[in-house]
Amino acid sequence: DESEIKQDQYVRVLLQKQVDGVLLVPARSTATSVDFVQTHGVPVVVLDRQVPNAVDVVRCDSEGGAYALIKVLSGSRSVSTARDRVMGYRRALTDAGIAPDETLVFHREFTQEAGFAMTNEAIALRPPVTALFAVNNFIALGALKALEEAALRVPADVSLVAFDDLPLTLVVNPFLTVAAQPAYEMGQLATQQLMRRISPGSDEGPAHLVLPTTLVVRRSSGPPPS
Repeated sequence: DESEIKQDQYVRVLLQKQVDGVLLVPARSTATSVDFVQTHGVPVVVLDRQVPNAVDVVRCDSEGGAYALIKVLSGSRSVSTARDRVMGYRRALTDAGIAPDETLVFHREFTQEAGFAMTNEAIALRPPVTALFAVNNFIALGALKALEEAALRVPADVSLVAFDDLPLTLVVNPFLTVAAQPAYEMGQLATQQLMRRISPGSDEGPAHLVLPTTLVVRRSSGPPPS
């Protein structure tokens, strides 16, 4: 739930149970949570986020994936993935000879409710928006709901693209154009790195592994309406 309070509670429980290691997706890209684990002498590997600590990190190329999509509905400024994806938005527009417009970047949490609220803000703008980029799939689901309630068709009226693919159990029509993260591989590599840290004699410096995203073009993106 992107809650630092819940996160800290869960981490304390794990440490009380004397776990050998922790895989952590921090609720915020700050040093606090990782520091807490490290001060207890427990190996930790961070997934999907960047933090200022000297720690192993496994994440995908958020900026590169965003570069392949574009036009932003963004998550919290305090999360590195949101910042990276906004950087990709800016870089792609600049390369296309378009000045990035920061008034079109909305920052809230990575939730469906936030996606719904931000989309309503975006579609109220004038001139009307013709494309939206949601920085994760929860925001995208909220955006789809807002567009449907506003009687806006995807992609005939507004194109919608998103970072993260949707689970196969969720049938969304039209299917989203996405930058898909290699979630399985990220989990596998992070666990392997954690096992190396747990093993005696592991003293190499922190590893920072960045995996590429895959652009999957589907029916939710199209040319702007005339």
